[in-house]
Amino acid sequence: MQHSGYAILFLVLMSIFVLTMVGFIITILFFVQKKQKGFTDDLMTIKANYDRELYKAQLEIQEQTFQDIAREIHDNVGQVLSLAKLGLSTLDLDRKDDAKESISEITDILEKALEDLRHMSRSLNADIIRKGGLKNSIDKQVGFLQRGGKFNIQYQVTGESIFLHETKEIILFRILQEAVNNILRHSSATEILINLSYQKDFLTLQIEDNGKGFSMDDQILNTGQINGIYNMQHRAKLIKADLKIDSEVSKGTRITVKTPY
Repeated sequence: MQHSGYAILFLVLMSIFVLTMVGFIITILFFVQKKQKGFTDDLMTIKANYDRELYKAQLEIQEQTFQDIAREIHDNVGQVLSLAKLGLSTLDLDRKDDAKESISEITDILEKALEDLRHMSRSLNADIIRKGGLKNSIDKQVGFLQRGGKFNIQYQVTGESIFLHETKEIILFRILQEAVNNILRHSSATEILINLSYQKDFLTLQIEDNGKGFSMDDQILNTGQINGIYNMQHRAKLIKADLKIDSEVSKGTRITVKTPY
């Protein structure tokens, strides 16, 4: 009888232990599942924010391209067509030799206008970065700046060109546009240096100007330039790139972006 009592007590204790362990395991699984769901929700939120920022960057690239094209039409194509119009208005058909020479010059002027329009048509392609890559997109951006004639542009590409992930190339190009826009609006620069360096494990993009520079004080915080700086820093974080801004009053600004492939 005594042995039977011990056996029953042992079974009761084992049952309690098993039930306790089962309850403990169920509780752990519940909290793990809850935490995993929270982690999944956080990932979804991060992805949604990332996609939203990428879409915003794409829209801004398109908007900036339209602004460049509008400026190109006004500053270059418009002037070329005005010259052609002036040549036609002064054309003297009674003087055949002079008229022939003038018509030839007008034809050359109109051909230049057509070539500029073809270039702008190619730039309107929404997939410019996706199809052409970062380097070709920067080539076109530099072309716009050079035709404007307001800056001495030095553009250098070193290393063998590599296609990065589409998202990285879009963000890097937007950082470049943001930097150039700040130069146009705030720097009073006459020279711009753009350097694209393809190295073994990473890509470095550098934009430098000889403008008036700035310091991160109350003066710059009261201008629109701080928004551009914040946008560049924020976008560099999106693609895990290092962004460094070196600037000094009266000594220009250098922006360096370094990202692994």
